[in-house]
Amino acid sequence: MKYFRTASHRMGSTLFILHLALQFSNCAVATDPPVFKSQLFKNGTLVYSDDFDKELNRERWQPRTKKWEVKDGMLIGVPDFTNAEEAQKALGRDHHLGLGPVIRFNKLPEKFVLQMRFKFEGETYMPARPKFDIGHHINNLVFTQDGYSLKLSGGEQCGITKTESTLNRWVDMTIEFEEGRLSVEFDGKRRLYEHDQVSMKNRDELTFKALESGKSALKFDYVRLWKVQ
Repeated sequence: MKYFRTASHRMGSTLFILHLALQFSNCAVATDPPVFKSQLFKNGTLVYSDDFDKELNRERWQPRTKKWEVKDGMLIGVPDFTNAEEAQKALGRDHHLGLGPVIRFNKLPEKFVLQMRFKFEGETYMPARPKFDIGHHINNLVFTQDGYSLKLSGGEQCGITKTESTLNRWVDMTIEFEEGRLSVEFDGKRRLYEHDQVSMKNRDELTFKALESGKSALKFDYVRLWKVQ
């Protein structure tokens, strides 16, 4: 008996082919490397890329508070305790209470370009919070209602750079660094710092510190890191 293809067979075959095409398309997109873009450097080698779809890479990330997890395609940190009284009772001290999530991003090259998206969640800005250090306690970038300020490694204050409020929204950041030069960009707005105090002093990490509040959180959506020769 001769086999005749019915309309349902043809429809099934068409859907199957479309499914395969979508699968190959998704695979192609997933394997495309991130594009290197820089204002300071011509070339870079991608050394780390993370969309937080697997276990936390603890060679790169070093939680300094306890409550961190990878969930729903994000790296999320929340306070260890809801208030100072609870923390002091549990820890037996009055400092480093874990009231705001803190984490380090390690193994930065001597020259690098770093792209990431993050979000600080909380009710209101506090003195020196939220912030991150470029080099632990070295170059301090502090967010305020008006923008951000930067204090360099030798104490030089660079004043306020106007930006939108960074609280409770996703912020796209690019940092480009080499000794003597630092480019900081938030949501496409860039400022270049050229100063002999732009230095990591042989450190290799960024330290992020969220608001110290029971309702605070710090979230990361993705990170890309390039090494520059």
